[in-house]
Parts: sequence; structure tokens; C-alpha cells
Amino acid sequence: MRKKRVLTNVGYKELSLQGLDLQGASLQGASLQGASLQGANLRRASLQGVYQQRIVSATLIKYLGTILLFLFLLPYIITALFRNVENSNEADQRAIEKIMDEDFIATDIYVEIVTAAGSERIPAEIYLVDKLSRTIEKGYEAETLKAQAILLRTALAEQLWNSTGTARGAVTVRDDDYGCGEVNEAYTEAVYITRGVILTYQDVPAKAPYFAVSNGMTRDAGETLGTSDYPYLQPAACSKDFMAEKFLSQKTMARSEFMSAWEKAAGKTLEDDFDISNFVVTKDSNDYVIQISYPGPAEQNLNLRRPARVNTAIEEVQLSGEQCRTIWGLDSACFEMEEENQHIKFTVRGVGHGLGMSQFAANEMAKTESDYVEILQYFFPETQLTKFE
Repeated sequence: MRKKRVLTNVGYKELSLQGLDLQGASLQGASLQGASLQGANLRRASLQGVYQQRIVSATLIKYLGTILLFLFLLPYIITALFRNVENSNEADQRAIEKIMDEDFIATDIYVEIVTAAGSERIPAEIYLVDKLSRTIEKGYEAETLKAQAILLRTALAEQLWNSTGTARGAVTVRDDDYGCGEVNEAYTEAVYITRGVILTYQDVPAKAPYFAVSNGMTRDAGETLGTSDYPYLQPAACSKDFMAEKFLSQKTMARSEFMSAWEKAAGKTLEDDFDISNFVVTKDSNDYVIQISYPGPAEQNLNLRRPARVNTAIEEVQLSGEQCRTIWGLDSACFEMEEENQHIKFTVRGVGHGLGMSQFAANEMAKTESDYVEILQYFFPETQLTKFE
């Protein structure tokens, strides 16, 4: 049953912008014109909890100097995003015009980006254009991009909320790939249209994970994370994900490579003649691996093919499914493993952790005219779309 759409407006206490520290914006080779610094009328919302009405504060004259500094540097930030602006096409020029829009610059969240080259603070919306281009497949539908943009913005708001108790201010992000995205009009449009919108649950930013392709069903947070804090992260059917190019994958590695990866993660040594049937694999209700332990009793072993010889002198070691996926370089934690000719063979379904929104499934929904609101309500039932004004 389709959930009712809810879009609320949220206000938060006025936050000081003193110490705004824009760094790392190169002043060479920039030729953008028309970035007028006049008439900056940025608004700030005041905190009175979560209301169903719009609260608009007075003009931020007190912080105008800081904002003007950012506006002055904005063309150079755009240059970094769009590379050679002079040779950009009409679509890029339209994207640039949106970024120069006052409503796009005015934001409640700033991102302090930390890279190997240094750090700089920019409005979250500008950061999200680059981030969006790096976190989703090229060519996806506009509504899928909008849904993804909201999830990325929600993650920033959640990080702020967890550290400061408010979803407004500056959040520090370590991102060495910032500026490497292929920014275009589609990504900019998705961020622009959804600017300021996040997912909330019980008036606070929701946990909003995403991944590329499911194994046919998304996961339950209770099983995956072992907590009841996220009741909206429920299993959702993704019946078309099997059509994804990377839905099914296989990987084979030598016993020695398998053994080395396990020992490094577990901090314990495997015997050279270890029997893979002694690895106990625990899965959730949607067939994702939750935990693998070694050694384990034969009667509990889900991979058992023959009677297991358990060395009771070896201390049992447990690794999570996501740890195993990482150490063995697998696309997801939905996998089977077996031994053939002194090699370990993995058969894997899906790409990613399986929790939250499947981007492929979301895109299939968008192809059938579901909008981003319907997409997000499908994967995150009981949450609300909340716009900061």
C-alpha cells in the first residue's frame, strides 16, 4: 500500500557562521562572468522545534561579509567542478547558472572538505553535485538522481545531528576524491530541485543508506545492524535487480590467498590443512551473510559437504559478513563458497551491503514513472521528506 506523501518545513536556531574558512580555491584560469555580489539576501531559520509551517528569518546582515567572500570565490569553485568553463557546452552553462542561483547557495549545511591537499568549506548543495556524480551509475533517470541526492544530503544532516544535536551548521568530511566527479546538468538539476530536502524519522534526520544492486530483496536493519532503532529499514522486494549487469559474479582465489586474508582480519592463524567445511556461515532471512566463524561444529555448518574434523584446540574466531566481503574482495555479502582443486570459489549475488535503497531497483521504478517521493517512501516507509527553509 502506497504511503501518504508528507512534506514539512523545519526551522532551527540561528547558527553563527563566524570563522567561515574557505580554502583551496585556485584563482588561476577562471573566466566566469556575471557572478553578481549585489543583492545577496540569504535567510536564516530560527529554531522552535519541528513545525508544519514555514519560518523565515531576517536577512543575515551580520554575516554578509563572510557570505560575500564565498560568493567572490564561487566562480573558482565552479571552475574546479566543471574543469574548462570556457569550452563548456550549453548544458554545462545551464548547470552553472543553477549553482550561481542565490537559492542554491543559501543553505543550512556547510561541508568542511578535508583532502590530501588541504581543506575548504563550501555550501552542502555544491558539494552534493560532485558527490552525486561519484555515487551513482551514469545515465540513470532524473527521479533516481533526485532520490540519491536526498539520501546524500540526509547523511550529512544525520552526521551533524549525531555530533551537535542540530541538523544545521558545518560538517567535516574526509573526501580525497572531491572534485573528481564528472559534473553535468543532470546531477546539478537533481540537487537543485531537491535543495534543502532530507529524510526524517520522528523529527530527526533518518539513517539513509543506499547501494547499487540487491540480491532481489533489501535487508532488515534489525538483522543486519542488530538494533531496533531503524524500523523504517525494512526488507523491500527488488524483483528486477536480477537484470542488472553485475547482479551475479564469481571469484576464485587460491587457498593461500584465502587463508592470508582471513588471518590478517581475524588476528589468528589458520592451520595449513584447514577444512572449509569447518567455517560456520550464519545468514539473515534474505540470504546475506551475517557472520562466519571458524572452527565450528559440523552439525551447525551450512556449507557442510562431508564430516568436518574440528580441532578443538583452536580458538573460535568470528568475522561479520561485511568484513568477509571486504577481505575477500566480493561485491556483496550474499555469497556461497566452496573448494575446488585447492582454490576457494565464491558465487555472489548483488552489489553493495543490501541495506536501504537499491539504486538499480529505484531506477527501474523511475522508468515506470514513479517519482522520487514514491521511490523513497518505498524503500524508507514511515519516514518523511522535510525541507529546511
